Amino acid sequence: MPLPEQIIEMLQVVFGSDGTGKLATQTPQTLYIYQSIVTWAAIILSALAGVFEARRRDLDFFGSLVIAFVVSVGGGTLRDLLLGRYPLFWVTNPVYLVTVLTVAAIGTLIIVRGEQAGPRLQPFLNPVRRVMRSDQMPVWVVVVDALGLGLWAYLGASFALQAGASWIVAPVFGVMTASFGGVIRDVFFAQTPSIFKRGQLYSTSAAIGSVVYVVLVALGVSTSISFILCVTVTFLVRMASVRFNIVSV
Repeated sequence: MPLPEQIIEMLQVVFGSDGTGKLATQTPQTLYIYQSIVTWAAIILSALAGVFEARRRDLDFFGSLVIAFVVSVGGGTLRDLLLGRYPLFWVTNPVYLVTVLTVAAIGTLIIVRGEQAGPRLQPFLNPVRRVMRSDQMPVWVVVVDALGLGLWAYLGASFALQAGASWIVAPVFGVMTASFGGVIRDVFFAQTPSIFKRGQLYSTSAAIGSVVYVVLVALGVSTSISFILCVTVTFLVRMASVRFNIVSV
């Protein structure tokens, strides 16, 4: 169902112009807005995980902001650079940077207040402090992380296809968009990127979801259904990996 013109105009104000040169004229208006909303949701989830991981490592507000930023836009930035999508997506749409700033501020405030809270609040705050990619993560954190993974996988594969990438190359951009922010984060923490180490399926989940999306698009399946199945498959593979401790070889 087409979006009402009033809603389209409002979303254009929020997300700004596409700003990606020639590609902008090739992307339907409603598809661009749709992808912008998905990007926004993915940034919120990624920034939330990033700021809590930074605070867990005793970084101050500025450090938390930097980590939240690179985790949120690192993969998408690399994707845009390789696809020649200029200016970068977060440069033309200030709502993304404002979102990261807001999430970092609220997240830092919650943790700082939590560190000063009495014992009654500790059972609620301790799971938040454990927001990290490990076997001990609370279930709700795994769910949020897996959803964000699926959203980024879709965005990477989708934008690659729009830019003219082949069906074989497009899933690579899905994995890159979903995982590269975490690589930059681990480099900042002076450790081997977690996606390169043997462990539960993470980038593999994004790869499977990206392949599903590309195959469905090649078969002529609608964008909405392809998007839903991409996110769903990525989510289920990631959750199954955590639930049954399926590890990479």
